[in-house]
Amino acid sequence: MRKSISKCALIFVFLFICRLAAAQSILSSDSTILNRDIFRILEQQDANMSRVTIKQSPHIVSAVNNQIINASQKRIPGYRIRIFFDNKQDARVRSENLERSFPEQFPGFRVYRTFDNPYFKVTVGDFRTRSDATRAFRMLEGSFPGAFIVRENINFPPL
Repeated sequence: MRKSISKCALIFVFLFICRLAAAQSILSSDSTILNRDIFRILEQQDANMSRVTIKQSPHIVSAVNNQIINASQKRIPGYRIRIFFDNKQDARVRSENLERSFPEQFPGFRVYRTFDNPYFKVTVGDFRTRSDATRAFRMLEGSFPGAFIVRENINFPPL
């Protein structure tokens, strides 16, 4: 009796792991799920012709969508890369030019220009960890030799 229970438990764990692996392959194969409705993604047919049907209150969908909107307005501690920091006469014009030209050279990084009296600053990126910021810094340091990593409140990652 004890052996049959352990065999059933082992089979259950195996099936659970297989299903989990299949679910992860679906999500990892489509990196475009960012900013898409998770409920519609779940209801789509997958490669095995299986489909998930969700029966729920419309209030749940509304609550999830409200959470996504509210999260996009939050800020969390993180890191950015400061590529410009100056207080000379032409600092404003140079920071504006850099704010416009940087995305052309390095698409994928958000650019932030601030004025903290008397300095104009241009920082790029939203990195949750210092190691992520360091990886990006290595890409930028050839073009911006005076760049350095700063700790700032960053935008909440998109959901």
